[in-house]
Amino acid sequence: MQELTVRVPGTSANLGPGFDCLGIAFQIYNWFTFRWQNIEEVVSPKEQHDKLAVTSIEQLPMTEAYVQYATLFDVDLPLLESVESLASEVPVARGLGSSATCYTAGAMAAAWVAEQLYDKETILREIEDKLADFTIDPFSKEAALAIAATIERHPDNLSPAVFGGLQIARILNHDNIPNVLNQKITVDPNVKFIVSYPNYSLKTKSARAILPEKISREDAIFNLSALTFLTQGLENGNPNLIENGLKDRLHQPYRAELIDGFYDILAIGKQAGALGSVLSGAGPAILTVYLNSEDGNLICEKIKKELGKNWHVKQMELDDSGLIAKSGRIKF
Repeated sequence: MQELTVRVPGTSANLGPGFDCLGIAFQIYNWFTFRWQNIEEVVSPKEQHDKLAVTSIEQLPMTEAYVQYATLFDVDLPLLESVESLASEVPVARGLGSSATCYTAGAMAAAWVAEQLYDKETILREIEDKLADFTIDPFSKEAALAIAATIERHPDNLSPAVFGGLQIARILNHDNIPNVLNQKITVDPNVKFIVSYPNYSLKTKSARAILPEKISREDAIFNLSALTFLTQGLENGNPNLIENGLKDRLHQPYRAELIDGFYDILAIGKQAGALGSVLSGAGPAILTVYLNSEDGNLICEKIKKELGKNWHVKQMELDDSGLIAKSGRIKF
C-alpha cells in the first residue's frame, strides 16, 4: 500500500475589485490522503475512469482531477484505491476555496505518482502532437495548477491554493491543458485579515448566474483603478490605498441580493475599526482587512456581536507555502 498526504490552504478570492484574478491563501487547511494498492500496476485513463465509476470515490472532485491528469497527459497511472479526508478546516460552499483544495490535491496526487513511474521527457513526448508548446514540468505544482484549471476555471482561487500568499493570475489560453500565468505579491506584515462566514451556504454557480453579461466602461475603469490601489496598498501597508481599493462594481452589487443585509454586514467591519470588508469569493463569507496598529481581537468581538451566533468570525494568518505533498498518512 502506497500513501500520499496533500495539504492545501483555504483561499479568499476577488478581494473586491480583483474579480476572477486576485486571491489570497490563509492558514486554514484541508488534508487528503490518497492510497494505491500497488503503484506498479497501471491502467489506461479510460480504464481508470471506468473502474472508478463503480466505486464510492468516483464522484469526489479529488478523483475527477486525478483522472483528468491521466487523460490530458495521456499517461497510464495506478488505480486510485481510496481518498480520505484526513482533516477539513475549510468550510464548504462559503467562498473560501474548498473546491480548489480538492481539485489541486487530486491533480497533485496524480503528478506525484506519475513521477514515481516515468521520466519527464516520456510524458512530454506523449503529448507533443496535441500540445507542442507545453513546457511545464508534468510533475510540478505548476502542472497541478494547470490540470485543476481545466475543471475549475478560477485561477484566483487555484493559484494561491497551490503557491500560497497573495496571487494575481490569469488563464492565458484554453487549450486542453491551459497555461496559467500567476504572480505572487508581497503582503506587508502589518496588514491583517478577518474572515466571517454564516451557517448557510451559497453555491458559486448561483452567485455567477446572477452577474450581467456586459458592464459599462465607467465600471471597468473604476475596478482597474481600485485593483491597482489595493495591490499596492497591501504590498506597502498604505491604509488609504487599501481602503479605496476595497471597492467593486463588477460582482458585489449583483451578488448583494443573495445575502441578507449584505451592505450592513460590509459596514460592520469598518464600524469596528477596520479599513473595510469585501465578499470572499462568491460568498457568503466576508473578508475584513485591518492594520496591525488596530486591535484585531476587539474588531473580531465587535463583528461577532453584530453578526450574531449564526456567524463564525476568525482572525486569519497568511499562508505563504501553498499546497504541500508528503509520502504517507500524516497530518502536518
